[in-house]
Amino acid sequence: MDEIESLAEELEEEIYKNQSLNVMSSLNSKDVASLTTSKDTIRDFLYEELSNYQSDSGSDLSIDVKDRVVACVMSNLWGYGIIDSLIKDKEISDIKIYDYDHIRIKSRGKRKDARISFTSKEAHKKFVMRLLERNRINLGTANASQTFTDDTQDFFSLRITVLSELLIDSKIPCIAIRKIPKNKYKLEDLRNMGMFKNFGKPGTDKQLENFCKEMVGSKGILFTGKGASGKTTLMNAMLAEVPYDESIMLCQENTELFDNQHPDIMSAHVVNSNADSKISYTLGDLTRASLLMDLDRVIVGEVKEGSEAEGLSKASMTGHKCWTSVHGESCYLGIDKMADYISRATSYSMEESKRQLQGFEYVIHLKDFNVDEIVHIEGVNKDGTLRLKKVYTKKGFVE
Repeated sequence: MDEIESLAEELEEEIYKNQSLNVMSSLNSKDVASLTTSKDTIRDFLYEELSNYQSDSGSDLSIDVKDRVVACVMSNLWGYGIIDSLIKDKEISDIKIYDYDHIRIKSRGKRKDARISFTSKEAHKKFVMRLLERNRINLGTANASQTFTDDTQDFFSLRITVLSELLIDSKIPCIAIRKIPKNKYKLEDLRNMGMFKNFGKPGTDKQLENFCKEMVGSKGILFTGKGASGKTTLMNAMLAEVPYDESIMLCQENTELFDNQHPDIMSAHVVNSNADSKISYTLGDLTRASLLMDLDRVIVGEVKEGSEAEGLSKASMTGHKCWTSVHGESCYLGIDKMADYISRATSYSMEESKRQLQGFEYVIHLKDFNVDEIVHIEGVNKDGTLRLKKVYTKKGFVE
């Protein structure tokens, strides 16, 4: 084990031990103010403690070693320890922790090994436990799957999903972290990052960027693709193009869509029931509430069940400009998925459910952080089916 990490772990354990004793003492004396310990206090404590340590040669620890130990402890307490570098890396969008020596990342749409690991299974176990404690998450038998958001990091909001050993065959908790930039990308940024890259005519990427701006003014947009394909990233960039004289409501499971500049935007999130409370407010509840407000746009982060799809389709049919995302392998399969959700929540057939989607005007499919297909919903044919026209493919815009 690295000496710096070993010493950092020793001091970290001492801090937690002292903190626990301080908490019990404060509770007994009703001294609420001392229940929290500031970063400066912890940092001073660490340097004071390190003055009592010596190197293997018997000399005092150097300033460099002390600084490294303190930085390691502070990272573990207020950051994410060994994965801090992954959290801060702007090219990494996803992190999965399967085991102490099995960490995977997605960087620019490509999956790869993180090439880092915890020092031991015990260190990994402590990481999971303290991650849950810090976010006040109870991962018990009744809450074996938990999703929550950490907004405390400087550059990213983190959507964290934890599955307990109760659900994982390896009996090791699995952690998946999705990073959402706090300073979101503009459409121009996405073009420079290759989201609009096309192997057709030169200049198609700039043309597609401009077309995305035009689609903002359409009746509605359905974004589709696999998980982590770039749907939310593109929605966020296009959200920044919505005119300021329109009123918007964002309904989402976790805070991923946002715009800090728009003057008339309301962001609402779901409330999931847990072992301590049976109170629950779903995306379907939020979407239904939006119909009672003076809104121009209703945007649902991601549709995952019938009530959400049904409520949003109703909003789109009553004049609201609606956006949402759904998993699908193509524009057409994304439409089928939405129709299937609506059909399950109603007595409609699949064709009847598809007709409920005529309030959406465009369907955008993304794959590996790249727009590869756009379909225009033109209306309904005489036989009652949706009239669809493909307007963009990987070969370019369809004439």
